[in-house]
Amino acid sequence: MSSFWIAARSTILKSFVFDVEVRTVQSAHESFTREIVTHPGAVAVVAVNKNIEVAVLKQYRATLDLDNLEIPAGTCDRQDEDTLATAKRELLEEIGGTSQHWSLLAKFYNSPGWTDQVTTVYLAEEVIVGPAAPEGPEELAISVQWMPLEEVKGLLSSTSVVDGTAAIGLYAWLNLQT
Repeated sequence: MSSFWIAARSTILKSFVFDVEVRTVQSAHESFTREIVTHPGAVAVVAVNKNIEVAVLKQYRATLDLDNLEIPAGTCDRQDEDTLATAKRELLEEIGGTSQHWSLLAKFYNSPGWTDQVTTVYLAEEVIVGPAAPEGPEELAISVQWMPLEEVKGLLSSTSVVDGTAAIGLYAWLNLQT
């Protein structure tokens, strides 16, 4: 149990993906404020085909102004879906992928210093690819590369900046390969 507690909160921004709150935090000795990004959560999928290759997406991100290497992922933006249903929907939307073999790989806080976002990462094995159903301009421009195990290791061991969600998911998958 913590010696801190939230005494008050107010929403200062609402967006279609997240909100921003100002929280007043209290302890036995002091009171202070923090700005917090509240987020409904996200999912990501390490999608592996029958050749033991992983789907890696090249997707434009306006925050970075570049094409980023990622794994299929998306926001838990539907109240009626659990995280596995969201993961299945995102895999189908982004790469046209389906699988009968799903398992939980990891759950993590993205950056608890400023957001409450939790990302749940699933493994989808023996993925079969059909037509994708992209939503939005970035998804329409996604390119998919199927990366074998050795290339995944190379990507993660390079000195390049790697997407955090992809890194966590891919490291968790690699850990299963040993």
